[in-house]
Amino acid sequence: MGYHTQLALDGLRGQALSLLEDKLALAGDSSAYWDRLMETADFLRERMLTEDKTLGCFATLYASLWLQWLSPGSAGNALLYEEELRKLEAAEAELGPTLSRQPWTLAQCLLLLYLARDSEALALLARGGSKLILKPEHLAPLLSVLERSKQWARLRDWLAETGPLLAGLRGEELALYGDYWAAVVTQMPEAEPAMWLTLQAMLPYSRTIYEDALAAHGRWDRWIDLQMCMGQDPLSFRVTALKPVEKEAPELLLPFYHQAVERYVLQKNRDGYKAATKLLKRLAKLYARLKRDERWEQFLALFASRNSRLRALQEELRKGGLLS
Repeated sequence: MGYHTQLALDGLRGQALSLLEDKLALAGDSSAYWDRLMETADFLRERMLTEDKTLGCFATLYASLWLQWLSPGSAGNALLYEEELRKLEAAEAELGPTLSRQPWTLAQCLLLLYLARDSEALALLARGGSKLILKPEHLAPLLSVLERSKQWARLRDWLAETGPLLAGLRGEELALYGDYWAAVVTQMPEAEPAMWLTLQAMLPYSRTIYEDALAAHGRWDRWIDLQMCMGQDPLSFRVTALKPVEKEAPELLLPFYHQAVERYVLQKNRDGYKAATKLLKRLAKLYARLKRDERWEQFLALFASRNSRLRALQEELRKGGLLS
């Protein structure tokens, strides 16, 4: 698809989604209006099930139609959901290999969710596995149903079950998924253990949202352990990023800084020695804050003696005011 065509498509889809956000108003005898709505659902379903997987245009509109108009307008009519499920199931035989599996699966999951048949919906997703190429935005219509209705226990279970299906995504791609976990734990603190287990199992892909969650909950011991296991450099962090740790658990930074100092010394070059000196100056402040001045002096004396043959390091230590 060309650039300008993509812009036009995004614009039209945005306008349609905006219209669907308006409350559906049906006046008097609404049967005629309802027939038009169901024709719209049929149209979107047909297009969704055959569109290229890279577009996701009709799938987005289909989900929004059910979320914003059909479900609220029918007052949760189970018969309506079951009829739509039958149409989706029939489409598999009708379309054969031309069926677009991802929107077909997600559409069924949405209807099963409305019918409180969660285990069937999750089994569908599990069967699709990595072939569905799921992203958090694909799951958002399902998760939002539970969030809006404040069904936190169900949302917790859905997040725990769908997390492994997002393997391979990183950083910003998982931000929306992390936001749902934050909402659940805020409303349901007892869900926190499930969140930790899920995010840990998703490492290394979940690293960013796992770090954010650890920081938000003040789990600085685990946060530091993660940085050390990943071989992170303290100097790669902005000073402001480490301020909360310095304030709440400064002793946890000691091994983090010490490990990095030794790594820099092993580089055996001037840049490494300068970085090691910079970290040692931070260590001096930490030991002073912890009122362990004697221990700091013992360490520094031993460190200088152990590396006495490294003249460039000794020079940097003197420049930094660590040695006289």
